[in-house]
Amino acid sequence: MVKQSIFQEKPNRNEDTLVKYHQNEMISLEHRILSEYRIKIAKIETLAKFILNHREPKGEEAKGASGFLEILINETDRFYQDNSTTLSINGKRPHDRTKLPDNKEWNENIEKFYEKNPRKPRK
Repeated sequence: MVKQSIFQEKPNRNEDTLVKYHQNEMISLEHRILSEYRIKIAKIETLAKFILNHREPKGEEAKGASGFLEILINETDRFYQDNSTTLSINGKRPHDRTKLPDNKEWNENIEKFYEKNPRKPRK
């Protein structure tokens, strides 16, 4: 009789969601940062789209959403500043609605990333 191990080494990979792990392996800090940044950007884009497509753009609901959008943008900017090295090395720029000034180090890291990975489309 062949005994099967409890911990099977099945690699589960999903490139789109940045989750790369084995069944019994923890996700790395770098992938956690990248995934969290991606989620924050998605929240901002979803809320901005809601505000633009709202049936009463000058109503109370849209104004409240605009205030919350500002909070999300500030939170995402702080997150980018705190994790800028990891994000810029992996080719992530600050989001489109950012209030952060351009940083020479970030731009250099992003250019190096795209030089090393020429097949990846620029964002």
